Amino acid sequence: MTRRRRILLVVVVLLLLGSGLLLRWVARATPSIRDSVVTALNARFDSKVDLAELQADFFPQPGIDGRGLVLRHNGRTDVPPLITVERFTANAGIRGLFGRPVRLRDVTVEGLNVHIPPGGLAGSPGGLAGPESGDEPRRPADLPPPVPTAAVPAALPLVIDTIHAPHARLEIASRRAGRLPRTFDIENLLMRRFGTSAGATFSAGVINPIPRGRIETSGTFGPWNGADPDLTPIQGEYAFKHANLNDIKGINGTLASVGTYGGVLRRIDVVGQTETPDFSIDLAGNAVPLTTRFKAIVDGTNGDTWLDRVEATLAATTIVASGAVVRTQNIKGRRVSLDLQIENGHIEDLMRLAVKSGNPLVGRLNLHTKFLLPAGPASVVERLQLTGQFNLTQAKFTSIDVQRKINLLSSRGKGDQDADGTGQTVVSHLQGRFALRDARITFSELQFAVPGAVIQLSGTYGLRDELMNFTGFFLADATLADMTSGVKSLLARIAQPFFRRPGGGTRIPIRISGPRSNPAFGLDSRRVFNRG
Repeated sequence: MTRRRRILLVVVVLLLLGSGLLLRWVARATPSIRDSVVTALNARFDSKVDLAELQADFFPQPGIDGRGLVLRHNGRTDVPPLITVERFTANAGIRGLFGRPVRLRDVTVEGLNVHIPPGGLAGSPGGLAGPESGDEPRRPADLPPPVPTAAVPAALPLVIDTIHAPHARLEIASRRAGRLPRTFDIENLLMRRFGTSAGATFSAGVINPIPRGRIETSGTFGPWNGADPDLTPIQGEYAFKHANLNDIKGINGTLASVGTYGGVLRRIDVVGQTETPDFSIDLAGNAVPLTTRFKAIVDGTNGDTWLDRVEATLAATTIVASGAVVRTQNIKGRRVSLDLQIENGHIEDLMRLAVKSGNPLVGRLNLHTKFLLPAGPASVVERLQLTGQFNLTQAKFTSIDVQRKINLLSSRGKGDQDADGTGQTVVSHLQGRFALRDARITFSELQFAVPGAVIQLSGTYGLRDELMNFTGFFLADATLADMTSGVKSLLARIAQPFFRRPGGGTRIPIRISGPRSNPAFGLDSRRVFNRG
């Protein structure tokens, strides 16, 4: 055997021995790496971690491949795990795998599911929740201020340079028994510097279920608060574009929203704005531009939202609102409770939403109402409930025939017998109280006034069938004799005692009924002799 062959043989033997020793070391190292990763996860999240399988690879570069990761916060088994992962792969240096802290470079996660249990991650009843019945959520001014996070230890057990999850799912269970969880699909989640004391930066696309659309968001998350995860800091910005409002039964339009947020998971302050250039409700189907600016408080552990102030502009009318949007027990969807106020608005802007064809009325509107939209499968119009009062000034009817009748009404009320309603247009004043329920408005203390006459009414109007049914009184400054001539004037003087108005003038019981397009207006003879 030549010298060259002997050297080659020695090299082969050494390689075989080295490979055997390396394989033996890898076999011994893999459990150690598994223990290091599990221990680091346990310490980082104050949790009990189960890992079904983990394989360490050292060629061509060090890394790990794991399956069946289950993380139970505080070891709780009464709720689903906080985090489950079907599979993850990561690369790292030798020092990263065996060092303290464990440091991984690039981690790719498949089948990531995050479940926030009832009562939040800390399992406590704290946070922003209102009464357990959910009937009257607390106002933002009554809510507790954000609580500072606990100090984060300097030596963190696990640091990950980059985490990438192509697809993930977040499920938030409600604190209140019987409420359905909220579920969000997350796409292309990317986190950097996870586990550092400064928190991790992130970007992701969140699929909002209703109205369905993709929310692009980025910001910082953490550091993770192991003592009370609900107090983990979060801040960032978002953009929600092309959201289809048709997903909400009864309304239509395409919404876009941008804004910023910050705080802790239990209390996130949000400032933003929305634009819906084609907002409409199916009652009329007329598109009206709608923009809003808002400040809100969001409980990130269940999604309940308190609206500190919303300033909405519907066409040229400004609507100021405050209230809450919360989950409802055993019913899919959210309950919206608001205080709404309009000052010096335009009645025609609201009419465009509610009236199918044409705009019957213009004028200046002042309105205050309680707005309640219970959760449920019915359309918005069927669920909507309103109670409030309004005052409409400088009102004019757009229909020439209707306005002529109003002009004639004013002339007759002043005793002008020769007027035909074609003279100077008079403006009307309308005020009253109202209640909307089951798509039907009930009016009380409704008063319609023009120079020389006042009409006082109470009754109902159907938003669906557009049928009205009102009874009330026509109050005129003039007497019956002043409003008639000839033989009719003589008969009017005889009948005047039955229609005398306290303080002078005439009081005539009337009824208005029929469709909005052609209502019947006349004397309510059954109440002529009833002076009550």
